[in-house]
Amino acid sequence: MDSEIFLSNMQQEDLEAAMDLKTAEGWNQTQADWELFLTQHPRLCLVAKAEGKTVGTVTAFAYEHKLAWIGMMLVNPLFRRKGISKRLMLELMDRLSFCPTIKLDATPAGQFVYEKLGFKKEYSLFRWIRKPVSLLPNNDLSPWVFKLGILELRDLLELDAQVFGANRELVLRHIWRSLPGGAFVCREQGGIKGFLLCRKGSRYIQLGPMVAENDTIAKALLHQALMQLGEKEAVLDMAANRSEMKTWLEQQGFEMQRELIRMYLHTNACAGIPEKYYLMAGPELG
Repeated sequence: MDSEIFLSNMQQEDLEAAMDLKTAEGWNQTQADWELFLTQHPRLCLVAKAEGKTVGTVTAFAYEHKLAWIGMMLVNPLFRRKGISKRLMLELMDRLSFCPTIKLDATPAGQFVYEKLGFKKEYSLFRWIRKPVSLLPNNDLSPWVFKLGILELRDLLELDAQVFGANRELVLRHIWRSLPGGAFVCREQGGIKGFLLCRKGSRYIQLGPMVAENDTIAKALLHQALMQLGEKEAVLDMAANRSEMKTWLEQQGFEMQRELIRMYLHTNACAGIPEKYYLMAGPELG
């Protein structure tokens, strides 16, 4: 007889089990990431429970009440094929009825499932990974790349909101705090032409988000970050159509991994400026 499944709001005491589910999948999030979701949007963090334990999770982050991002869809392998992920999604979609645009990054296998729920494809991404490599440390910044301080983040908010499609100050500050030494900004003639933030995960450094006017600026920002990171393992998520950047990443020791499909529900009113959005913040943050 199948165990009865109950859905409820995520609580602080669920985080240990949520971390266990995440670790089993090899994902990179930290407990601080979970706490960001839970403290900012407690009604948008759900768990599925069976036999007295947490067996599934899903979260969402709402940007300005106009764009919501769904992530952290996890189900214990022993409880899959019981409709848990669908129930979690339907409940979360109902709670997000106030949001005109809902987005997520799906695996190719998950794309079909989400299409049945009404999601449409926006574009494809690829995850790239660089294994630990030996590099000589180089702390010299290019003439137009500067280290970014926490107080300067406010200078980026307008640019980021235009490119991403909504204001995400809380998320940018959260990412900066995880790795202040991995934050850079490109300034030319007094104006901001791009920036890169890096996040310290449980397994590796996540490069992104990164906004840039063009490939030259994107490469300069990434080069500086890679010099700072040295031998640390790093990953990034980049749109599939950037052929010149693909070649450059391969030259830096990156290898292409799995595909992700960026999808939206209802309208894509918060499309932003995809051609300037080089690296994503992560599948759970957009």
